[in-house]
Amino acid sequence: MTDKRYQVFISSTFKDLEEERRAVQDAIISMGDFPVQMESFPATDESQMDFIRPLIAQSDYYVLIIGGRYGTIDEDGLSFTHKEFKYAIETGIPVLVMLHGRPETIAVAKSESTEVGKTKLREFITEAENKRIRKTWNTIDELKLRVREALDHAKRSKPRTGWVRGDSIASFDALEELNTVRKENEKFRETLGNLAVNIPLPNIPQAADLTALNLLPLILDQGYRGKKQGSSAKVQGSWISFFPLFFTNLYIRTNDWNGEYYWHINHEESCIQIGSAIAGELTWEDTAGLFKIARNTLERLVSYYTEVGLMNQSNLGETAFTEAAERIARRHRIAAVSSAFDVVEGEVTVGPAEDDHGRIPF
Repeated sequence: MTDKRYQVFISSTFKDLEEERRAVQDAIISMGDFPVQMESFPATDESQMDFIRPLIAQSDYYVLIIGGRYGTIDEDGLSFTHKEFKYAIETGIPVLVMLHGRPETIAVAKSESTEVGKTKLREFITEAENKRIRKTWNTIDELKLRVREALDHAKRSKPRTGWVRGDSIASFDALEELNTVRKENEKFRETLGNLAVNIPLPNIPQAADLTALNLLPLILDQGYRGKKQGSSAKVQGSWISFFPLFFTNLYIRTNDWNGEYYWHINHEESCIQIGSAIAGELTWEDTAGLFKIARNTLERLVSYYTEVGLMNQSNLGETAFTEAAERIARRHRIAAVSSAFDVVEGEVTVGPAEDDHGRIPF
């Protein structure tokens, strides 16, 4: 068997568990694996979660350490540790939960001081314990041992891709495995004939073909000037007519890791910016922040522009777009064809938003 090494993401609250995090880092390194944790992150101007998500997604295992604190709560009501945990679950990474066995012995300075914090911590623990590898610890040495035990078990029961040295791929064992697979494939071919199945792919629409998308309304609070609200409408145009606004308003963030740059899409901001920009081409009103497109509409546009070669298929690099895309966007802006689409249902309007009782605020 090849000698694999695994990338392990360490997640926990920070200030109260600094020593424990260092201990877990040492334990992972001693096993020959690679720990990933916030202490190693470079300075960046992007949000913490935007930077962390790709690192979690690239990891083989996720170790969650829970002590006496829930952590700093973000705007969505969840702590960053809780959000990291939820994202790890979404991506299907095996989660190993290390739970303090005697929380009543944790120092007051390292425990939640409010009832809200205590309640959120209890709820988080209940969620984290559900149907997952869970081990308790009371001392740092015990924590290191539990992490080693959990990782050993996870590697056996939930094997992951991991990393191998390039010169170890062609080992004798690997060649034997490949030879076995080759023989089995030959047997299948003799039994079933040609194993290859030709799956027909739908044709890609031409750039000038029409497509439709829905604009969804948003409410914008202007403070003392009251609230404004967009309207609902269906807009039709060619795939290429939407591209200049898509190109200009797709919200892309980049980060670097191990000397390489990666890009990713901020879907929520992109939906708002693209929807508002399209609406702005159809009215003289200021539409910023008052319209959006649905997430599945954004994914449909991304899929099309990727298939026709305007977007990069890999997220490696500093930009999502190809050189051809940049040239096409420039040419269409010069030709002023970005607004070559029409409203086919509803209307694009901006007006005052109604309050909770259906009245217009003054």
